[in-house]
Amino acid sequence: MAERPPARADTWFHRHPQKTLAVITLLGILVLVLAAEKILQWQHHRQGIFLETERRYIRLKEYRPKSRMMLAFPRDHLPYTDNVFTKKYPVRVDADGFIMPSRRHARPDVTLVFLGGSSTECMFVDEENRFPFMAGVLLEQQTGKKINSFNGGMSGNNSLHAIDILVNKVMPLQPRVVVFMEDINELSTLLYEGSYWNRNSSRSPLETLKPEKLVGKMLKEIFIPNLNYAYRGFKKALLPDQEDEFAQARGRKPVVDQDWMAAEFSMNLKAFAELCRCRGIIPVFMTQANRISPNPAPVVKAYIERFGRDTGLSYPEFKALYDALNEATRRVGRQNGVMVIDLAAEVPPDKHHLYDMVHFNDRGSRYAAEIIAARLKPLVEGNF
Repeated sequence: MAERPPARADTWFHRHPQKTLAVITLLGILVLVLAAEKILQWQHHRQGIFLETERRYIRLKEYRPKSRMMLAFPRDHLPYTDNVFTKKYPVRVDADGFIMPSRRHARPDVTLVFLGGSSTECMFVDEENRFPFMAGVLLEQQTGKKINSFNGGMSGNNSLHAIDILVNKVMPLQPRVVVFMEDINELSTLLYEGSYWNRNSSRSPLETLKPEKLVGKMLKEIFIPNLNYAYRGFKKALLPDQEDEFAQARGRKPVVDQDWMAAEFSMNLKAFAELCRCRGIIPVFMTQANRISPNPAPVVKAYIERFGRDTGLSYPEFKALYDALNEATRRVGRQNGVMVIDLAAEVPPDKHHLYDMVHFNDRGSRYAAEIIAARLKPLVEGNF
């Protein structure tokens, strides 16, 4: 009797021949790709060609489009405010990275855009009271025109960031007016970093990503965005010192040159105004409302004393620098025919309008919106 052939092993590969073939094919392709990469790398090196894998990008300082957040007032800033914050504030961001409400009308008669730092974004103010939005509502009521008012403020932004934002995402909106306000971020950037073009991890105009960092960042953003957001919040609450964007510069006494700082800021203001006019946009500057008075409140004095421990600046020296930048805004506006809304002179410098040194509370933001609407009304009506 003839012997039976041995039974074939019942393995996964035998049960799934098509999948096995696909896996082998993919592995073969991967090997060929890697081999081709190595061969080309060897040939390029012989020819003196070296391809760097780092990538550089313009840092567009904005909140992530379509984000939704609920923000509680930061505990590490409580010693520097004399207002009370007992709730979380909603922050909604539209598809273009502007703080909502923004695009209220599909076909507006007039579009306004506000750019600046945290004193423009007004995070710890109710949505309907944030002055970029409220000024648009007031103007709509006063003129009968349909107005979209965009809030492009973000914490830490300076005038160079505003220029990037203006060119890359404001101009396509074809706004009639763009309003820019800044001061304190100019001072801190120039004082700590010595230049707008610096290597600060959050304020530099360019961001350089090595392959491993880029891949890791993309994986976190794509696969675990919620866990990544929660981790960052936990890390900031647990280790606030590690979130210090000027950590590398602290402890090193900076070079203080008031005239140079004012000149640097002035050049950016002029560039901003000319870029607006090239596109038929009316530029408007605003000075920054503040409580940096000759006899400051304890919370303001405490903040600037902390600042002084890092920089060696006394309160009068800090005030002189800060005032010089607000004055630069007035001077550039006057010399270049740009409207200046002088919030520093018109908003009362007290805790009823500003919860700390430079940030509006709800009452202050409403107050500023009324001033802004009154000044912008002729521009909205076309009488400029």
